[in-house]
Amino acid sequence: MARCGEIPHTPYYGTVDATPLWLILYGEYYAWTGDRHTIDRLWEAALAAMDWIDRNLKKTGYLAYNRNSPSGLLNQGWKDSGDCIVNHQGQLASGAITLCEVQGYVYKAKMSLRAIAKMMKRTDLADRWYQEALELKNRFNRDFWLPDLHYCALALDGDGKPVDSISSNPGHCLAMGIFQPDKAMSVAERLRAPDLFSGWGIRTLSSLSPAYNPMGYHTGSVWPHDNSIIALGLRNTAREITKNSFSLVEQSLEVTTGIIDMTLQQTYLQPPELFCGYQRYTENTPVRYPVACSPQAWATGALFQLLQVALNLIPDATNNCVRVIEPVLPESLNRLSLHNLKIGSTILDLEFERMGNTTACRVAKKRGNLKVVFEA
Repeated sequence: MARCGEIPHTPYYGTVDATPLWLILYGEYYAWTGDRHTIDRLWEAALAAMDWIDRNLKKTGYLAYNRNSPSGLLNQGWKDSGDCIVNHQGQLASGAITLCEVQGYVYKAKMSLRAIAKMMKRTDLADRWYQEALELKNRFNRDFWLPDLHYCALALDGDGKPVDSISSNPGHCLAMGIFQPDKAMSVAERLRAPDLFSGWGIRTLSSLSPAYNPMGYHTGSVWPHDNSIIALGLRNTAREITKNSFSLVEQSLEVTTGIIDMTLQQTYLQPPELFCGYQRYTENTPVRYPVACSPQAWATGALFQLLQVALNLIPDATNNCVRVIEPVLPESLNRLSLHNLKIGSTILDLEFERMGNTTACRVAKKRGNLKVVFEA
């Protein structure tokens, strides 16, 4: 595409979210591995990434994108098709676009890097990033909230006005922890409504929107990776909010089951990049998207994240510990074994078994001195 002049240069960096997502990965990698050597080696890159974010935050207080090249992507979030950022009337948003989930990624990145800065005895950076994260959270909950809809805006447009369509994007914010508790619960409940949840998964855009198309790339289809992040957000919210936590866990498993059931009906049991957003009924099957990539990397990765949703493992390799917090297998799964799970320098085999509404876990094998903590 670069040689044909279809994209402005190679490699093409038309993405607003890769930088904060990389910082989140940086923090997650350390939590699972405790690999201080790699963390030290990439520290300057992490500082440069955060500096890029902060330079952009200074403009409006948020991380936004605006196409500079006429041959570049119009939209530069994970929903990068040209017709997907629409308001409740189905009209395209214009100007610099500030996506809701990207602000969640920035919040999570600052909180993740704060923990690493504390480990490195850089309390100046840790304190600064923590304060900036809190300020971003307050701004976000003020500017993105749609009080009449009890939901979060998809984005802010170039004039700073909310793009008020009902979409899957706020579900990512649940996983990042940027919502205040009451708003998190409201978003979680709205995601369950039938105009968003098809039975197979959560649609990218509400079926009530004038722009809805069940075969639209980002305007009504269902994406496994999108759903796995949302399911993780529902599970994380249940962990943080004790009230109605059981219903949130049930909802996360409902999304998990839908994606797994869809995958079981695919050729070679491979989850596709996306599939159509048609409603699930007793006798029908998921409708394939005609040109979806399959296999596809982030769809495949979604299955591992859905396992994390069910098993709820919280690694802490630095302190040589892993917490297993109220694991819950979906009804379609009675037993699950994990082999050669590596946390820090320890390798674990874990076995899970569902008995009614309870899922039991035991350590089948352990090579190392990792502490496994079970929390009910």
